[in-house]
Amino acid sequence: MTQTRFGEQACQKVLSRLDSYIDNELLTESSLELMEHFQRCTACTRESQERRNVRARLQTAVREVRVPQGLEDRVRDRLRQTREPRPRRFLLMSIAATLAVCFGSWVAYQLGALRLTTASQESYVAAISGQVESIIRVGLGDHLHCALLRQRGRRSEDGVDKLPVEFKELVPIVHQHLPSDLPLVLAHECRYHGRNFVHLTFQNGRTLLSLVIAKRQDGESLDGANLPRALSQTGIPMYTASARGFEVAAFESRGFLVYTVSDLSQTNNLGVLAALAPSLQNFLNQMVA
Repeated sequence: MTQTRFGEQACQKVLSRLDSYIDNELLTESSLELMEHFQRCTACTRESQERRNVRARLQTAVREVRVPQGLEDRVRDRLRQTREPRPRRFLLMSIAATLAVCFGSWVAYQLGALRLTTASQESYVAAISGQVESIIRVGLGDHLHCALLRQRGRRSEDGVDKLPVEFKELVPIVHQHLPSDLPLVLAHECRYHGRNFVHLTFQNGRTLLSLVIAKRQDGESLDGANLPRALSQTGIPMYTASARGFEVAAFESRGFLVYTVSDLSQTNNLGVLAALAPSLQNFLNQMVA
């Protein structure tokens, strides 16, 4: 009986946060916790999928309904007329509660208090990466796996620069072109899903950005993917994608794929790569000349 009751309580907790999870409103740690629960609970997994299906049907139905002209203005006028100022005491309580939640979330993020299983981490990466084209998953997946999950809350004990000798010149390049308020915290070579990456991580508070470089494999090309394209002032074609609050910008050189992945706005994330692109392209092209 105790085990059954405990299981029911766990499911109730998951179901109470399910709508926020579907809306991508939960913190990374909370989303991973729900994903781990889904792996062992078919009932909650089924409920999650059913709610997604209902939302999809509602969205389709709403799009087919023609909105009467002037309805939005009338609704806004009515809201302004009926809006009442909140009592000062209630406002102060709301502010205090918000600050407490933010502080608790920051502590959990910095300390990495949640110990997540390998399976739950892979589920999290797959759920987000599955929203973008396969060639974008190359950079996004490494950012999620390496910078967000593995490096989170850790400090480098033996220096920032751990790059292979042939990539040492990357560090002065990024220092030359990136703002000082986005410091480099780790530059190394990592491996994910059987593929090697040159990975530079930048962090300022909660802002986390990765510069990911991978050798192009046979048939890989950003130009042939169905991606929004942005042309920088230097004429280098760049491509963008978004997935659950993560922005990805990418370009390709002769033998490499280059990505910036972050929680910045799409404009700012693309701006980081645009600032680096000419020097990076020249450096990488020389490596395969």
